[in-house]
Formats: sequence, structure tokens, C-alpha cells
Amino acid sequence: MNLKITLFALAAFGLAACGDNGAAGVSAAKGDISQNRSSAFKSFMPTFSSMGKVAKGDDAYDVEKFKALAASFQDEAKEPFNYFQNDPQGNGDALPVIWAKPAEFKAEQEKFQAAVAQLNAAAKTGNLENIRVAYQTVENRCSACHQTYRQPK
Repeated sequence: MNLKITLFALAAFGLAACGDNGAAGVSAAKGDISQNRSSAFKSFMPTFSSMGKVAKGDDAYDVEKFKALAASFQDEAKEPFNYFQNDPQGNGDALPVIWAKPAEFKAEQEKFQAAVAQLNAAAKTGNLENIRVAYQTVENRCSACHQTYRQPK
């Protein structure tokens, strides 16, 4: 009986020690500002993912539905950038370089917004090949920004 309890305790301790604590074993603290920022990014992911399934050929292309998704995404994609103030309670996965080099970060935001606008414009034409190219450009802008300004996952 004692052996079972001991083994259970060791297993529980081992699992707790293996828990995910974020990058480099450190959990990134989040204050209200960074939580709002994360929520805003997460809120547009269903729209972006739906467009991605169409752009990658996984879902059927419905011209009007895609136009509506692209227009909605253009509005949704602005929201997270309202929350890039330095959060004294913790910035989550946002790296300090955002606030150390604000002009460079602003330029990346503008490139992202331009790519999103280009995707919306492509959607309005109904040309799926143009949409695919524009979608990939948005995806590339996301990746470029994450590589520089977000804690590695």
C-alpha cells in the first residue's frame, strides 16, 4: 500500500515538474493590457483560418463569403494594435524591443495592415489566385513580426 502511495506521489511530482512554463522555462506574466492584446489577436484567428482553408484549397471557394471574411478581417486586424502599450503588470509574449524601437515596430504594423488591405482588395476582385498570393503575404507579415517581436513558443 505504501509503495503505491509513494509511486503515485513520485508520478504526480514528475508530471508537475514537466509542466509547460513557456519559453526558457519562464512563464510570461500578463497584465490587463497584454491580456486584451492577446484576446484581440485570438479573436481574429477564426476569420483568418477560414480564409486560409479556402486559400490553401481545403475548403470550397464562395466568392461572397470570402469577400465578407476579408472585409471583417480588415476591421478585426486593427484591434490588437490598440493594446501595444507597455504593461507594468507584464507584457506576456511581447518582447521589449517593441518599446525600445517603436518606429520599427510601427513600420511592421503598417506593412501588416497594408497586406491585410491588399487581401481585402484581392477578395473584392473574386480572383482566387490573387487571393492566394495576398493571403500568403499576410501570413508572411505575421511570421516576420512574430520572429522579431514575440517570445518564441
